[in-house]
Amino acid sequence: MMVSIIIVNYNTYHLTKKCIESVYAKTKNCLFEVILVDNASTECDPYIFKKDFPEIALIVNTTNKGFAGGNNTGIEQAKGEYMLLLNSDTELVNDAVSIALAAMLQNSDIGVLTGKLIYPDGRPQGVAGSFPSLKNELMELFRFSKFESLKKKAIRLKGDLWDYNTPTKTDWVWGTFFMFNKKLLEVFPDQKLHEDFFMYFEDVLWCYHVKKHTNLSVCYLPEPVIIHHLSGSSKNNDPVAVYRTKVLPHKFEFLKKNKGAFYTYVYFLTKALHEITLRKKDKWKDAQFLFQFIKKQLLHN
Repeated sequence: MMVSIIIVNYNTYHLTKKCIESVYAKTKNCLFEVILVDNASTECDPYIFKKDFPEIALIVNTTNKGFAGGNNTGIEQAKGEYMLLLNSDTELVNDAVSIALAAMLQNSDIGVLTGKLIYPDGRPQGVAGSFPSLKNELMELFRFSKFESLKKKAIRLKGDLWDYNTPTKTDWVWGTFFMFNKKLLEVFPDQKLHEDFFMYFEDVLWCYHVKKHTNLSVCYLPEPVIIHHLSGSSKNNDPVAVYRTKVLPHKFEFLKKNKGAFYTYVYFLTKALHEITLRKKDKWKDAQFLFQFIKKQLLHN
């Protein structure tokens, strides 16, 4: 079996170079190809990557197609049976590709698999999560979650609560290290990943589609280990700004499309009310922003 490792580059030459170097240095026990998709970078001539790595397949887009569009471009040229979407701001710590592939070959019920993403200092990142849920927001608002053990809450929500030394099935995983069988695309519209969102929250949408249209699971495995220079591939390193301008609007559209407008507005209203009840200055600001966001959506929809 061959793995097609697809890396999308946009003005991150040094990070991307380190990423590719780690792929060749660490991947030992499986066949693979590296497909680098340059999304109309202006930082440097993208053909410099061919000088650095003659073995790679280089695709140079004339426009920036975003994360989803860039990956779809790479998938179209992929020869492997398995796809690995790998962020340009990552470095493999071990033979993560081979370990992930072996797990998928041994478990036919896995649709999507990711590994352990860590900060450069070794701390784990919250790569697994649960889908946005009104039930979960109501549990937080009315403090029902206080009657749960931390372990039970971690199972329900994942995110930063999960113990990332333990494998698990989950609702969704980050698209940072995202492996799947190419045949999975047969259940997607036009047999390609959704491009609804230019960047951020597309991974949630992809996993939702997999779980809705197949009996396959989305899994986290701790054995493949990858350093992730979080937001290294993005010019905006302010997590609050990214959440408010990118993640939140996409989350709204995701819920509206899959749960309906009424559910979506109630979800965000509940979330805002929960922020108020926490009685912290920064949470009051978050709540104020959410109310303004809801108002804006009502006026434009």
